[in-house]
Amino acid sequence: MNYKTTKFNKINRASEGIILEYMKEWIDNGRPNRKPFAILSTKIPHTPKQICHHWTNKLDPRLCLSKKTPFSDNEKEYIFKWVKQHLKTSKKKVPWKVLQTKILEEFGKFRARNDIKNLWNLHRKKLDKQAKSLSSSLLLLSIYFMSQ
Repeated sequence: MNYKTTKFNKINRASEGIILEYMKEWIDNGRPNRKPFAILSTKIPHTPKQICHHWTNKLDPRLCLSKKTPFSDNEKEYIFKWVKQHLKTSKKKVPWKVLQTKILEEFGKFRARNDIKNLWNLHRKKLDKQAKSLSSSLLLLSIYFMSQ
């Protein structure tokens, strides 16, 4: 299929209905094929990757979206510790799918991967900003004391 893929080529409600209907049938039939998003891409004008992303972050009925149910403090702490530990032991990318499963096991909530990533990135930016602020303060203090 010839895709018109642009950044703004959002999946519309009609396409969402097709995805939901197909995925329900696919799950009810025991997941008979390994590439449901490739099959769906022949039915709607989106790539398998776009469809998969939309399913895993918006449409999967198991999802507990942060807009409706914000992360608890315990969930946040768990995510921050888990990601920090992963980054200490591995220089590879964070396996968000694995973390998503761990959160489900630990808290009984199936969170969207994008919600988890967004939470981590906000936390990381906050830490970076605090570190820069501290660094600037220490520099000013050292200049002050050197001039005394």
